[in-house]
This record gives sequence, C-alpha cells and structure tokens, in this order.
Amino acid sequence: MNIELDLKKLYKNNLSPNQYVILTMIYYKEWGKIIKLFSVEEALQIRNSLVNTKYILDKDTEKIFNDTVISTSHVEKLLGIRSDNINFLEFFNEYPMKVGNRVLRPKNSDTIEGKKLKKKYLAKVKSLEDHKLAVEATKAFVRRQKISSNLEFLPGLEVVINNAKWQSWETFITRFAEGKTADHIDSI
Repeated sequence: MNIELDLKKLYKNNLSPNQYVILTMIYYKEWGKIIKLFSVEEALQIRNSLVNTKYILDKDTEKIFNDTVISTSHVEKLLGIRSDNINFLEFFNEYPMKVGNRVLRPKNSDTIEGKKLKKKYLAKVKSLEDHKLAVEATKAFVRRQKISSNLEFLPGLEVVINNAKWQSWETFITRFAEGKTADHIDSI
C-alpha cells in the first residue's frame, strides 16, 4: 500500500504524518500493516490522539483497531476518495482485459492495480456527467477498433485514464449513433 502525504493537507487539517497514515490504514482496514509499521502502543497512542477530532467517532480509547468507528465522510474527504454515484466498474468493464497476449487492464478492479486505476479515474472524473461521457466514449471507441480489426492498437487502461483519452474519443459516440459502419470508419 502506497500512501502519499500532502503536507499542505496535513497542515490545513492539523494532522501529523503518523495520524494521516493511521487514518488511511483504519479506513482500508489494514490492521496487520498498522502493527507492522508501528508498535501496538504507538499505534494506539496515535489513534487515540484523533479521538476528539472529526475523524474518529469513538470516545473509548481502550478499543482495539478493528473496532474503531470513523467518520467515513470526513476520512474520505481527507483522503480524496469520492463517494458520489460514480461507478468505476461501469467504465472498467467497458475496456477489454486482454488483446492477444497484451494485458490491457487487471482482471478485477479489487486488485492493487485495479484500486490504483480507480483512484486515478476518480481523480480525473469530476462529475456524473463526466463519468457518463467516459463510459460512452470508451464503449464507442472500443467498438470502432473492433469493427475495424484494430483492437491490438488499444492502449492500456492506465494510459487511457492518465491521459483522459475518452475526451478525444467523444466524436465516436455520435458517429455510431448515426449508424456509421466499418465502411465509414476509414474516413475518421
């Protein structure tokens, strides 16, 4: 698990790096990693220093980590996790997993790579409208590549997300809606 620290965010929220790390690991339920990174006593001390903040809802400082009750909305905001109605799987599943021997995306969005892609996607897509565009444009572009037998030229999903490629693929949505076929694709 990689955790990036934004010092401005820490300063703004009056958090130490250790508090941020503990909150992140509690959010992702990484109990074993907490103990590996900190001693039990140190980890409890850091967690307990957050008890009277907006992040930890418990007042019981004797609880073990996996019983800690957090304010999900505050922690998600701190970590930059979007909790709106954007369903990453809608986008993820529109993209082929593999073409020939080339792997374009992970099999599952719950893998480490899949979670990394989801985080990047949610950082790029700012609204439900942006998400719908990304899904439809990606679907149209993949369909275009399939019809023209050019699937082997698809970039990996990480490249697509990093460069917000769906923005340049938006034109393919209307072309397929107008009923253009493979004969028309060559002029695109």
